[in-house]
Amino acid sequence: MTARLCVAPARLTPGPLRLDGDDHAYLFRVRRLAVGDPVQLFDGAGREAPSVAVEIGPGHAVLEVGAVAARPPLAPTITVLQAVLTGERMDWCLEKLVEVGVDGIVPVETARTVVHLDDERRARRQARHQRIAAEAARQCGRADVPPVAPARRLADALAAVTAGVRLVADPGVDHPLLAAAPADATTVALLIGPEGGLTADEVERAQAAGFVAVSLGATVLRAETAGFAAAFALRAARAVRAVHGGPGAVGDAERSPEFRGFAPGGDPAV
Repeated sequence: MTARLCVAPARLTPGPLRLDGDDHAYLFRVRRLAVGDPVQLFDGAGREAPSVAVEIGPGHAVLEVGAVAARPPLAPTITVLQAVLTGERMDWCLEKLVEVGVDGIVPVETARTVVHLDDERRARRQARHQRIAAEAARQCGRADVPPVAPARRLADALAAVTAGVRLVADPGVDHPLLAAAPADATTVALLIGPEGGLTADEVERAQAAGFVAVSLGATVLRAETAGFAAAFALRAARAVRAVHGGPGAVGDAERSPEFRGFAPGGDPAV
């Protein structure tokens, strides 16, 4: 598999590119690349370019960068408001959200959130979360790195939402996710609760902010998998519609067992 490396947007230009420090160590000590090996570069903002190693020294190396191209963004734009989770669950959750292609992640503190941070720890946690997102983008082949916001109170997160379609996962309803997301939606916000779920009051506050309570399927998902599943369903449904009759069409794939409870025509969700 071709090695990938994220570089600052200003540095991603055709021609020679000098590398040192951590970038040099990763490519030529960890990956053990040699002269002539390819490296796929991306800038974290949606642009990418092929390159090849042309010079390797003990402390620096030079890549020859080819033509730079912008990768078209996926539709719709998806922002996940993810309740802060404990320990490695949050790390895993962030990684999978990046892999499935979400465009932004907002950690939120809810009534049942176990971890509450002061300002200093919140800043450190955000920096760590952003590093996880960057690493996940590099591993999964994205050309962009979705921003991970500082953790904030649920009320503040709700007030900042601008998405046209707003959905809150609620295992107590039977309204399928895809029935609430128009085929031509351009921006979607997903609110996912913590271990133990959102309280009834929090769901009501989300609904007052324009969110629609939706089911994520016939089973109750864990807090760290719900956002991934919802984002995947939205991405997959858009692809299915493109094949089966264009916007708004619900094809056979959406009625398959994998989509039960997500789309109209599937089994009722619990």
